[in-house]
Amino acid sequence: MNDPYKVLGVSSQASDEEIKAAYRKLSMQYHPDHHSDSIMEEIANEKMAEINAAYDEIMNMRRSGNQHAQSSYIDIRSMIEHGNYTAADNALDQNRNDNSAEWNFLKGTVCLSRGWLNDAYSYFEKAVRIDPSNREYQSAFSQMQNKRNGQMQGNPYNTGKNPNTTDTLCSLCQCLICTDCLCDCC
Repeated sequence: MNDPYKVLGVSSQASDEEIKAAYRKLSMQYHPDHHSDSIMEEIANEKMAEINAAYDEIMNMRRSGNQHAQSSYIDIRSMIEHGNYTAADNALDQNRNDNSAEWNFLKGTVCLSRGWLNDAYSYFEKAVRIDPSNREYQSAFSQMQNKRNGQMQGNPYNTGKNPNTTDTLCSLCQCLICTDCLCDCC
């Protein structure tokens, strides 16, 4: 997600009332019920999801009183979006004591981008456990669960074609050993 304040069109110093007013205004403008065209309705649905997520993130930040850490998370998200995973990982390691849902989500995102699927799964799972209402965390975790159900790339014991063939390489090795035992040519 982009900077939630930019999504709502307010500054980070805006009062809670200003944020609520901006949220209401955008909600009325982009509410899917106001758009009868199916294409516009789909666009409105996407925009409403972004607006809702931005509002939820800002309110969660303000409730937790952790606005400074959230500001650095916005920078870390920007690093990730620009493919600067090492800098993002280093910045996350500096905030390692902040074991928040956002920290776990971003750490999972960095792990996923590096191909460390098991670590990404663990971090996404923890983010959802900490903040189960966050749709962005839920979506990432759900995608990881789908990949994990027998189709995780990078698992040498699974081809990804059939989740029931988790021991494909082991079976292949056994066949080669049996074949070697049966061969009397040596």
